[in-house]
Parts: sequence; C-alpha cells; structure tokens
Amino acid sequence: MKIKTKLILFMALCIILPIMAVNVFSTKRAEENSIDIIRDNIANLTLSRAGSINFYFEEISASAKDLASSDDIRRYTSDSNSGMADISPESPERAEAEKRLFTIAGNDPSIRKIMIINNNGNIIASSDPADRDNTMSNYDGLFTIASGSNGISPMFMSGDDEDDVPLFILVRAIYSDSSERQGIIYQLYDTTYLQKLITNVQFDKYTVSAVMDTAGNLFEYPYNNVKTYSSSENFKNASDYLRSIVTKDSAKEPENYYEFKVKRGNRMVFSAEIPSCGWTMLNISDQFSVDSEAGKAESSIRNFSIIIVILSLVGCGLFIFFFTRPLDNIMDTLRKKLKGDTSAHFNVRTRDEFREISGVFDAVFEDVFDLEQKYKTIVEITNNIVFEINMETAHVTVSKNFNQKFSHRPKDDTLAESFVHKLRVHKDDKERFNADFSRIFSKVNSFQGEYRVKDIYGEFIWIMIKATKFYNSNDVPTKIMGVIMDIDKEKKSEMHLIQRASFDNLTQLYNREAFLKSLAQQIKTAESKKTIDALMFIDLDDFKFFNDQYGHACGDEVLKFVADTLKEICFEHGFAGRFGGDEFVMCLTGLTLYGDSGKTAQEIIDTLGAGFVSESTGVKLNIHCSVGIAFLIESGKTSEDVIAAADEAMYNIKKHGKSAYAYAKSHIPAESAETGIDDILY
Repeated sequence: MKIKTKLILFMALCIILPIMAVNVFSTKRAEENSIDIIRDNIANLTLSRAGSINFYFEEISASAKDLASSDDIRRYTSDSNSGMADISPESPERAEAEKRLFTIAGNDPSIRKIMIINNNGNIIASSDPADRDNTMSNYDGLFTIASGSNGISPMFMSGDDEDDVPLFILVRAIYSDSSERQGIIYQLYDTTYLQKLITNVQFDKYTVSAVMDTAGNLFEYPYNNVKTYSSSENFKNASDYLRSIVTKDSAKEPENYYEFKVKRGNRMVFSAEIPSCGWTMLNISDQFSVDSEAGKAESSIRNFSIIIVILSLVGCGLFIFFFTRPLDNIMDTLRKKLKGDTSAHFNVRTRDEFREISGVFDAVFEDVFDLEQKYKTIVEITNNIVFEINMETAHVTVSKNFNQKFSHRPKDDTLAESFVHKLRVHKDDKERFNADFSRIFSKVNSFQGEYRVKDIYGEFIWIMIKATKFYNSNDVPTKIMGVIMDIDKEKKSEMHLIQRASFDNLTQLYNREAFLKSLAQQIKTAESKKTIDALMFIDLDDFKFFNDQYGHACGDEVLKFVADTLKEICFEHGFAGRFGGDEFVMCLTGLTLYGDSGKTAQEIIDTLGAGFVSESTGVKLNIHCSVGIAFLIESGKTSEDVIAAADEAMYNIKKHGKSAYAYAKSHIPAESAETGIDDILY
C-alpha cells in the first residue's frame, strides 16, 4: 500500500470511525423497528384479506341458505321425493324453480351452475340444461360436504381441457318444517373472484399469496391449478407448519407466523383463518424483501453519514497530495529506470529527507547498470542459451542465440508463450519435460534433464537443460535461471555405442546379454502387475542344410528372414533376441489368455514354413522350427529359469518330430486343448 494511501486512510479513519459508530447504532435500531413494523403490516394485511375472503364466503353461503330455506324450493323438493311433483324438463314447477336458479347464476359470474337435488339423487332443477333428466351418483358425499365447513368443499380441477380452472362447491341441505332432509342446493363456483381477492393481498414483488383449503390444496399464482402444500415450490419447506393447520393435530393452535430457512436465506409465512369455510389465507415473504423495506427507513441517516465521509476524504486527499509530491517524483523516476530508461534522474527540490533518498537511489542505480552490462556481455559470448523466468511477474527472458537454434517465436515474453510451454518436445520426453519444470516451480530448487526437441530445421535434437531457483532475503522464490545446451552429437554417439553393445549385428535383434537384461525387468513387471507374459525359445530345424547346400550367405539370409518375422509378430507386444547360432528367443507381453501364446507360436511356424525367395540363390526356401513356451511367473524367478524351462520344452519337440510347439512342464494352460498338440504337451 502506498504511503499516500496510508496517510489518507489514517486521517480519514480519525474522522470516519466516530461517525460510523453513531451511524451503525442508529441505523441498527431503525432497522429493527422497521422490520417489526413491516412484519406487523404483512400480518395485518393477511388478516384483512382473510376477512374479505371470509365475507365473500359468508355472502355466497347466506345466498345458498336463503335459497335452501325458501318455501317454494322446500315444497318443490319435498313433492319430488314423494312423486307428487312433475320434475320433467317441461313441467311448470321445474321451470319456475330453474327460473330462480338462472337469476341467481346471472347475478354472480363466478357461479358455473346451480342444481337442486332431491333425496333420490335426481337433479330436479339446474341452471345448466345439460343436467336435465340426470342423477347425482355421489349424493351422500355432497350431503357430507353440506354438513361441515359451512358447506364449502375443497378446491378441485374442472377436468375440462378448454376451461381447466380450479373450482369449489357450495352445498346447502334442504330441510322440511320437521327438520327432515329433503335434498340439497348444489352451487359450483370457479375461482376468478377469489383470485382477485388474493391478488389484492400482494405486499411487494417478493411476497407470494395463496389460499389453502381444508384438504391442504393451495390456490396460488398463476391461479390455473391447485396443488398440495407439499408439492408447491413456494410452500413445501413449510410443510410441517401447514400440516398442523390442516390436520389441527398440534398440541395447541398453530401460530399465525412461521419462519424457516432456505438456501438463499430465511422465509416467513403469515397465516390467517377464514372462519366461514375453514380455509386459510397465506402470505410467504423473503427476509430479503423485509430487509429491503426496512433499509428505506435508515436511508436518511446513511446518506447524511456518507456526505460527512466524502467531505472528510476530500479534505484529507488535498492535504496529502501536496505533502507527498516529492515522493511521487521519486516513484516515477524509479519506474522509468526499472523499464530501462538510463537517462531518467531524480529531481527533488525539497530540503528534507526526500532529497537525501533520491541521491542514494541515483548511486544504487549506477552500480546496478554496471552489473547489468557485465551480465549481458557474458550471456552474449557463450554458445549455450541462457534463460531467466521471473516467478513474480511470470515473464521469461532468453538469450538472442535461442532463435538460431529453435523455430519457436513467442508472441510476447509471458510464461504461457515461452519455450516452457511452446517448445516442440518429443512425445516420449514431453511428460518428463513438463514434470521437471513443474517440480522447480513448486518444490525442488534445481533440476537437470535431457530431452529431444525440434530444431529450426524441424529435426529432433538432444538438449540438456539445467535450471536453479533463486530466493530473496525473505526466503521467497523470485526467479529461475538456467541454461539450454546442445548435446545432440554427444548423445547420439553414446546411443550408437549402446546400440552396438545391445544388438546382434546380423539380425538387429537383442543379443544374448541385452535380451536377458530386458527379460529380467519384464519378470519384475509381470509379478507386480499380475500379467500373462510368455517366453518362446525358437530353434531352427536342420539349419545346417542351408549353409552346406547354398553357402553361408544363404544361411545369413535365413537368419535375417527369421529375425524380421519375429520383429513383425511381437511388434508393440514384446521383444525378441538372437540367443546364439540358429536359436532365437521372444517375449510376448500382456496376453489375454494362456492359449494366445500357442496361437502365436503356430503363426511363427506357419510364416517361416511359407518361406521366402533367397536373393543369393534365387531359390524359395521353406524354414522349419521347434518352439518351446514358458510363462514368466510360473517358470521361475530369474531369466535363466524361464529360458531353461522353454528350452526344455523345445527339446521335447525335437524328440517328437520337430516343426511344432509345446509348453514347459511348469504350466499347462486350459486353452491348450484347442491347439491340436495334446500328444506333445508337458
């Protein structure tokens, strides 16, 4: 943090802290009072709208009661039960009753239909002509509705695809003068007017309003369906509270306020009972909305505090600006010098410590410039490529001779565009190259590695990279310096010597020593990974015939043909070698089944048997061989044990007619029954 900033902060805090303390105390009290007031407002609004809905239900209940208790309706219903009244669609009595029903339905748009049903379940009058001559099958269930909740049923869907809206039923029983049930008044209502009453409850855009009936069904926005409180996205987290309202199974009457947690904070449910039907008016609101409304009450206090804070900061800033101007000059000059501007000089005219500081910096930069020139000279005269990675800024610098060796041209000096990530490294060395740089960026202090990379001509050459990490006085790593050396000639010369020492000159297969070494390593791998690996000992049958009949040049051609065949068969699945004379060995790795080795042995026998045309003689030569097979894990712990087992199996073939294969005694695979050589298995 800059000194100027520190001074501004210190002086500002001396003024701001007291103001902030007063602000926090006063706004906290104002917020608490506002939250209580807002909650009371929502609760009162919920209660008020519950009263409006209750008044609506009382009105329609009273209307249905008046209809059910009217003398003409009671008499008509009683006569229909005894058969004294004509209930056919053409009867005057029915026409008179339906005229009254039409009048009531016409005065209330929410009424879908009104029906009068007698004790026999017959619809003796209806505002819907489609109900004529019909009966009501669930008459007893309707009378049950009439007996509770003031005759108002729970909500349900109409089932009409064209007009699928929530509905409810108002049922009133019709009694005679002697209090005997004569029938019921059935009024089917839609919820359009109820929707208007609920919408008027809206407190703000965060508050959701709904009405819950006695069955736990919710009527909420978008008001085109009903759902249970447990399936509503808005109310399902308050299921326990709403269940206690519906079932009334709590030890005491549920509170009119309930709060619960959701992922984004707290939510509050306000409820008020609608006595005329037993339904409940609900309002659910986010704590966020309440807090937002409460925040408006404290805005004036906060605004006043902000004005005071701004004025204080302006005053502090003006004072410190003039006080620290010499420091700005020093910092600007330092930045220019760090960017390489050697002509920049400090120009501080004050007579205080700032002038002394600028003089010291001038002397230090002169020494640094001298050291930098020496470093650049050393880098330019060396043949190796020198690089530097700044770990603080993630920038990379390389010496100019890098472009003479490699084709990579970075877009900028960032680490992402540098040779660390963009150099074309051989696929076999890429993982090790990345791992070495990752380690020096994290834990190790230095590394040295050899890799193959593409040079400016597109050919892979061997290079050696040595790198060391540097630390500052606080023991924090700041940079990595290293050198890239061209070791292509030395490396290829070394590899040529290794090649000559490991491979047979004639066949270019592993020689005896190299094969034994590779086999020993493969035995360890097979033991650790539990793989199926097989060794084949291959001896050519009657090889002496080729040398005696056609000469040693022809014999060499035979050996080369055998070697090429083994290379092709074990390509990427093992390795092969010349064990001596006309004896060959081959290791097959990663077999799926034991019997796969027998199939491979037969492939060798068949391929060699097909023969080739000798260049030196022009004669087609057919080669026969005997193959002994031993499995690495089962045949011994050393290379010598495994080879001895395969060699023994091969000699047993020689005794039984040659030109076949057999398994070593150490293991007889289950698949061998399919190979067709049961008579020579050991």
